[in-house]
Amino acid sequence: MNGGSLPIVPVLTATTATQALTTLAALAMTAVAPKAALDLGISPALVGYQIGVVYFAAMAISPVGGGLVRRLGATRTSQLALWLTAGGCLLSALGTLPALAAGALMTGVGYGVTNPAASHLLSRMPPTRHMNLVFSIKQCGVPIGGVLAGLMMPPLTLAWGWQVALVVSALFMLLLSAFLEKPRSAWDGDRVPGATVLASPLDSVRLVWANGILRWLALSSLLYSAVQLCLTSFLVTYLVREIGLELVLAGTILAVANTAGAAGRLAWGWLADRLRSGTAALILNGSLSIAGAAATASIAADWPVWAIAAATALFGFGAVGWNGVFMAVIVRQSKPEAVALATGGSLTVTYVGITIGPAAFALLHDVGGLSYSEGYALLGGLLVAGIGCLLLARRNR
Repeated sequence: MNGGSLPIVPVLTATTATQALTTLAALAMTAVAPKAALDLGISPALVGYQIGVVYFAAMAISPVGGGLVRRLGATRTSQLALWLTAGGCLLSALGTLPALAAGALMTGVGYGVTNPAASHLLSRMPPTRHMNLVFSIKQCGVPIGGVLAGLMMPPLTLAWGWQVALVVSALFMLLLSAFLEKPRSAWDGDRVPGATVLASPLDSVRLVWANGILRWLALSSLLYSAVQLCLTSFLVTYLVREIGLELVLAGTILAVANTAGAAGRLAWGWLADRLRSGTAALILNGSLSIAGAAATASIAADWPVWAIAAATALFGFGAVGWNGVFMAVIVRQSKPEAVALATGGSLTVTYVGITIGPAAFALLHDVGGLSYSEGYALLGGLLVAGIGCLLLARRNR
């Protein structure tokens, strides 16, 4: 596909905003889990299964993302992602368990096509030595979405209810999709209207699995993503149920952790460019995340608020900060015409971790009797395995 170079600032702004709002949709229920669970008469830990449904759908649709980008264009695909995640929020706002399940599926389908579209748009910008930093800025949309969930959802929930909070979130997504209509024609000039969509799943997964570096990178992302989603999915419930914080304060600390993650994405992207090695930066990231997991697991009810925030910020700086570097390495290891396919195939593996991580965490809590703090302590083992995968990726290089 050939559509020429795209302007850096508008494209980076659009892709970051899209990432932020689709992430808000994916994480919205985690920020209101204690109140929603009370209204529905269920355990707050069930949010782990809801997140699992979201990312299962994302995993299933992600390999198709490359085909959608080729056929519809990356900008139109981004709009489609926003429409679907908005629809998922509106379905969930109906306030029944079947509606929550259907909303989670729709949200996941939208979320799953976000990154292939964004990677394609960013790969068409003028060449730069700071690719890790560029992708890290775009991936800051994930913690920004988490910050929005932590700061916006609990107050709206206390004022008007969690269902109204979901409707407000959906309105933001629809507004952004309207803004993207103006540059769509110019940015999607490389689309191929007759391109096949359904042939891309096998192509993308095969492409990743045949490349030793991409294969081990994808497996490391499975483990890193499981840790990240367990941190953000259960932090509010952990702080409310086990530590005894109020919902709004717990949501604020979630926002602090995600803000640290946004700062981490910039820092890790800068470091990867300085080291000229994305995998080396990811190994250092995993090592710091192990310390953050241990600190978060050690939180006690008598800790001052600043200490709780510091522990979760350390964890967020690492566990939420790795994605931009990972995406940049995938792009560097892919041919220009295969960027969307390689991204979709790699993220299929990533979403496996996102899908099973929170669900397994919830199962260990509800069935195995594991406390939230013990669950966070166990995440360090996943990070050790992730570092091992990165070492194997470097060996394949």
